[in-house]
Amino acid sequence: KLLFVFLVLNMYMTKKVVFSSPICTPGSLQCQVLLSDLLDRAIRLSHYIHSLSTEIFEDIDHQYSDGRQLIIKAMNNCHTSTLNTPEGKEQTLQLHHEDLLSLVNKLLRSWSQPLQYLSMGAPNNIMQKVKEAEEHTRILQGGIDRISGRMLTELEDFHPEWVGPVDALPQGDAYLFPLYHLLHCFRRDSHKIDSYLKILRCRMLHSNC
Repeated sequence: KLLFVFLVLNMYMTKKVVFSSPICTPGSLQCQVLLSDLLDRAIRLSHYIHSLSTEIFEDIDHQYSDGRQLIIKAMNNCHTSTLNTPEGKEQTLQLHHEDLLSLVNKLLRSWSQPLQYLSMGAPNNIMQKVKEAEEHTRILQGGIDRISGRMLTELEDFHPEWVGPVDALPQGDAYLFPLYHLLHCFRRDSHKIDSYLKILRCRMLHSNC
Protein backbone atom coordinates (compact mmCIF):
# COMPACT_ATOMS: atom_id res chain seq x y z
CA LYS A 1 0.00 0.00 0.00
CA LEU A 2 2.78 2.39 0.87
CA LEU A 3 4.49 1.67 -2.45
CA PHE A 4 1.24 2.32 -4.33
CA VAL A 5 0.70 5.61 -2.52
CA PHE A 6 4.28 6.63 -3.31
CA LEU A 7 3.85 5.83 -7.02
CA VAL A 8 0.58 7.77 -7.25
CA LEU A 9 2.12 10.74 -5.43
CA ASN A 10 5.16 10.67 -7.71
CA MET A 11 2.95 10.62 -10.83
CA TYR A 12 0.93 13.55 -9.49
CA MET A 13 4.02 15.64 -8.73
CA THR A 14 5.52 14.86 -12.15
CA LYS A 15 2.32 15.87 -13.91
CA LYS A 16 2.12 19.08 -11.85
CA VAL A 17 5.68 20.04 -12.78
CA VAL A 18 5.10 19.32 -16.46
CA PHE A 19 1.85 21.23 -16.76
CA SER A 20 2.91 24.13 -14.54
CA SER A 21 5.97 24.80 -16.73
CA PRO A 22 5.06 26.76 -19.87
CA ILE A 23 5.98 25.37 -23.25
CA CYS A 24 8.70 27.77 -24.38
CA THR A 25 9.11 28.24 -28.10
CA PRO A 26 11.14 31.00 -29.77
CA GLY A 27 9.15 34.22 -29.86
CA SER A 28 6.45 33.00 -27.51
CA LEU A 29 5.15 35.32 -24.82
CA GLN A 30 6.15 32.84 -22.10
CA CYS A 31 9.81 33.24 -23.09
CA GLN A 32 9.86 37.02 -23.03
CA VAL A 33 11.43 38.82 -20.10
CA LEU A 34 9.22 41.46 -18.51
CA LEU A 35 9.99 45.02 -19.58
CA SER A 36 10.41 45.97 -15.91
CA ASP A 37 13.09 43.27 -15.57
CA LEU A 38 14.88 44.51 -18.68
CA LEU A 39 14.88 48.04 -17.25
CA ASP A 40 16.13 46.77 -13.89
CA ARG A 41 19.03 45.00 -15.59
CA ALA A 42 19.84 48.10 -17.63
CA ILE A 43 19.83 50.28 -14.52
CA ARG A 44 22.12 47.92 -12.63
CA LEU A 45 24.52 48.05 -15.56
CA SER A 46 24.32 51.83 -16.00
CA HIS A 47 24.84 52.40 -12.28
CA TYR A 48 27.90 50.15 -12.30
CA ILE A 49 29.30 51.85 -15.40
CA HIS A 50 28.91 55.27 -13.78
CA SER A 51 30.59 54.06 -10.58
CA LEU A 52 33.42 52.61 -12.65
CA SER A 53 33.80 55.81 -14.69
CA THR A 54 34.03 57.80 -11.45
CA GLU A 55 36.73 55.48 -10.10
CA ILE A 56 38.73 55.73 -13.33
CA PHE A 57 38.50 59.52 -13.43
CA GLU A 58 39.50 59.85 -9.78
CA ASP A 59 42.47 57.54 -10.37
CA ILE A 60 43.76 59.66 -13.24
CA ASP A 61 42.90 62.90 -11.46
CA HIS A 62 44.85 62.01 -8.31
CA GLN A 63 47.86 60.86 -10.29
CA TYR A 64 48.13 63.45 -13.05
CA SER A 65 45.97 66.48 -12.35
CA ASP A 66 47.74 69.85 -12.49
CA GLY A 67 45.75 71.64 -9.80
CA ARG A 68 42.32 72.63 -11.10
CA GLN A 69 43.58 73.78 -14.49
CA LEU A 70 42.78 70.53 -16.26
CA ILE A 71 39.25 70.13 -14.92
CA ILE A 72 38.36 73.72 -15.83
CA LYS A 73 39.60 73.23 -19.39
CA ALA A 74 37.74 69.90 -19.67
CA MET A 75 34.39 71.23 -18.50
CA ASN A 76 32.43 72.18 -21.63
CA ASN A 77 34.13 70.60 -24.61
CA CYS A 78 32.82 67.01 -24.77
CA HIS A 79 32.03 65.54 -28.20
CA THR A 80 28.50 64.80 -26.95
CA SER A 81 27.87 68.46 -26.07
CA THR A 82 26.02 68.87 -29.39
CA LEU A 83 23.23 66.66 -28.02
CA ASN A 84 20.26 68.63 -26.74
CA THR A 85 20.08 67.09 -23.28
CA PRO A 86 17.79 68.42 -20.53
CA GLU A 87 19.18 70.67 -17.82
CA GLY A 88 18.29 69.21 -14.45
CA LYS A 89 15.61 66.81 -13.23
CA GLU A 90 12.63 69.05 -13.97
CA GLN A 91 13.42 69.27 -17.69
CA THR A 92 14.18 65.56 -17.79
CA LEU A 93 10.77 64.73 -16.33
CA GLN A 94 9.11 66.64 -19.15
CA LEU A 95 10.52 64.31 -21.81
CA HIS A 96 8.45 61.46 -23.26
CA HIS A 97 9.53 57.85 -22.73
CA GLU A 98 10.74 57.59 -26.33
CA ASP A 99 12.85 60.75 -26.01
CA LEU A 100 14.58 59.48 -22.86
CA LEU A 101 15.37 56.15 -24.48
CA SER A 102 16.61 57.91 -27.61
CA LEU A 103 19.01 60.07 -25.58
CA VAL A 104 20.38 57.01 -23.79
CA ASN A 105 20.88 55.27 -27.12
CA LYS A 106 22.68 58.24 -28.68
CA LEU A 107 24.96 58.72 -25.69
CA LEU A 108 25.90 55.04 -25.62
CA ARG A 109 26.62 54.87 -29.35
CA SER A 110 28.67 58.06 -29.22
CA TRP A 111 31.06 56.39 -26.75
CA SER A 112 31.81 53.27 -28.79
CA GLN A 113 34.92 54.68 -30.52
CA PRO A 114 36.26 56.80 -27.63
CA LEU A 115 36.16 53.80 -25.29
CA GLN A 116 38.02 51.69 -27.84
CA TYR A 117 40.65 54.42 -28.02
CA LEU A 118 40.86 54.61 -24.22
CA SER A 119 41.13 50.82 -23.85
CA MET A 120 44.26 50.85 -26.04
CA GLY A 121 45.89 54.06 -24.79
CA ALA A 122 45.15 54.26 -21.08
CA PRO A 123 47.97 53.92 -18.53
CA ASN A 124 48.44 50.42 -17.10
CA ASN A 125 47.02 51.33 -13.71
CA ILE A 126 43.56 52.05 -15.18
CA MET A 127 43.66 49.88 -18.31
CA GLN A 128 41.63 46.99 -16.86
CA LYS A 129 38.91 49.28 -15.54
CA VAL A 130 38.63 51.04 -18.89
CA LYS A 131 38.28 47.72 -20.73
CA GLU A 132 35.63 46.65 -18.24
CA ALA A 133 33.74 49.90 -18.80
CA GLU A 134 33.92 49.38 -22.57
CA GLU A 135 32.56 45.83 -22.30
CA HIS A 136 29.70 46.77 -19.97
CA THR A 137 28.78 49.71 -22.17
CA ARG A 138 28.51 47.38 -25.15
CA ILE A 139 26.30 45.01 -23.14
CA LEU A 140 24.10 47.90 -22.04
CA GLN A 141 23.67 48.96 -25.67
CA GLY A 142 22.33 45.50 -26.42
CA GLY A 143 19.92 45.84 -23.51
CA ILE A 144 18.67 49.19 -24.81
CA ASP A 145 18.03 47.60 -28.21
CA ARG A 146 15.88 44.95 -26.52
CA ILE A 147 14.01 47.55 -24.47
CA SER A 148 13.28 49.63 -27.56
CA GLY A 149 11.87 46.54 -29.25
CA ARG A 150 9.57 45.86 -26.30
CA MET A 151 8.48 49.51 -26.24
CA LEU A 152 7.91 49.42 -30.03
CA THR A 153 10.24 52.42 -30.32
CA GLU A 154 12.50 52.76 -33.33
CA LEU A 155 15.87 54.20 -32.39
CA GLU A 156 17.85 56.42 -34.74
CA ASP A 157 21.34 55.47 -35.86
CA PHE A 158 22.38 59.13 -35.62
CA HIS A 159 24.69 60.00 -32.73
CA PRO A 160 27.49 62.54 -32.16
CA GLU A 161 30.66 61.40 -33.89
CA TRP A 162 33.99 61.42 -32.09
CA VAL A 163 36.70 62.88 -34.32
CA GLY A 164 39.64 62.03 -32.09
CA PRO A 165 41.28 63.33 -28.91
CA VAL A 166 41.47 67.03 -28.21
CA ASP A 167 44.81 68.83 -28.51
CA ALA A 168 47.22 68.31 -25.66
CA LEU A 169 48.41 71.18 -23.50
CA PRO A 170 52.12 71.91 -23.92
CA GLN A 171 53.41 71.91 -20.35
CA GLY A 172 53.89 69.56 -17.41
CA ASP A 173 51.67 66.53 -16.82
CA ALA A 174 49.11 68.21 -19.05
CA TYR A 175 50.35 66.10 -21.98
CA LEU A 176 47.79 63.63 -20.65
CA PHE A 177 45.01 66.17 -21.05
CA PRO A 178 43.33 64.28 -23.99
CA LEU A 179 42.98 61.23 -21.75
CA TYR A 180 41.89 63.32 -18.78
CA HIS A 181 39.37 65.15 -20.95
CA LEU A 182 37.77 61.96 -22.30
CA LEU A 183 37.47 60.40 -18.87
CA HIS A 184 35.86 63.57 -17.53
CA CYS A 185 33.31 63.52 -20.36
CA PHE A 186 32.65 59.79 -19.95
CA ARG A 187 31.91 60.23 -16.26
CA ARG A 188 29.52 63.09 -17.07
CA ASP A 189 27.68 61.15 -19.77
CA SER A 190 27.51 57.90 -17.81
CA HIS A 191 25.76 59.84 -15.05
CA LYS A 192 23.23 61.14 -17.59
CA ILE A 193 22.59 57.64 -18.93
CA ASP A 194 22.05 56.28 -15.43
CA SER A 195 19.71 59.14 -14.48
CA TYR A 196 17.63 58.90 -17.68
CA LEU A 197 17.15 55.15 -17.29
CA LYS A 198 16.07 55.47 -13.66
CA ILE A 199 13.54 58.17 -14.55
CA LEU A 200 12.31 56.11 -17.52
CA ARG A 201 11.68 53.06 -15.35
CA CYS A 202 9.97 55.10 -12.66
CA ARG A 203 7.68 56.84 -15.13
CA MET A 204 6.74 53.63 -16.91
CA LEU A 205 5.87 51.77 -13.72
CA HIS A 206 4.61 54.54 -11.45
CA SER A 207 2.35 57.46 -12.21
CA ASN A 208 3.96 59.87 -9.74
CA CYS A 209 7.36 60.24 -11.49
